[in-house]
Amino acid sequence: MRAVARGLVLAVGAVITALTAEPAHADMSLDVAPARYEFPADPGTMKTFPITVRNVGTSAAHVVASLNDLDTSSTGKVRFLAPGAVKFSSGKWSAVNPREFDLEPGAFIQVRYTVTVPSGAKGEYATLVLFTTRPPRKAGGFGLTESVASRLYVVAGDAAPGGAVGDVKTTPNITGRDYTVTFNNTGTMHEYVGGHVDVTHDGSVVDRIQLPASTYVARGYSRIVSGQGKTLPSGSYDAVAILDYGGPSRVAGKTTFVVR
Repeated sequence: MRAVARGLVLAVGAVITALTAEPAHADMSLDVAPARYEFPADPGTMKTFPITVRNVGTSAAHVVASLNDLDTSSTGKVRFLAPGAVKFSSGKWSAVNPREFDLEPGAFIQVRYTVTVPSGAKGEYATLVLFTTRPPRKAGGFGLTESVASRLYVVAGDAAPGGAVGDVKTTPNITGRDYTVTFNNTGTMHEYVGGHVDVTHDGSVVDRIQLPASTYVARGYSRIVSGQGKTLPSGSYDAVAILDYGGPSRVAGKTTFVVR
């Protein structure tokens, strides 16, 4: 089984039905398009568009479509939840049809995704359509499952970026220092955050820590980004975090610390 570059491959698992059995041959692989899509929809309206699911493997696949919310913690841990479980979800407004289908090798189907936007909606809302294979279980074999997803963002009216730096922290480690910065998404859309931390002493930059680029932060959520710096001699320092999230200006935060 292989992951396909065009689709968003989220999970691969094996269901063992007989621990001592011979493996059953299976080569299933799904591709989904669009893997990520943003579209406008006025409050109080309905929109429908197709999601194409293609079987690019060599075995027939039975596929089940489901709506999910994707929850990302401040440290980046991902959970799949029921639609409507997270802030600013469009999952309960959404439907997919058909919910279950078969695909022969090389075949594709267009699944209809429909969202009905409430009249009071404002800004961006998101959900995930997950397509999961359900291979037949055979005596003396095992089944492999693959899930690919389409991440959908509906924008009701205007959506604007917004952000602020929360805590800036630093702690020593064996090889230097760790720096962690909390970014709070205060806007009405998702953001991709990057930046750096400048460590200064007596007004001069003595270390610059690059933070991971394009870190995803969902609307209404906070995310911790971190990096590692060098060992510092004794003295008083400022750590100034500067983050770029795609808004009209960068945002910054600072902490002062002492190395003894």
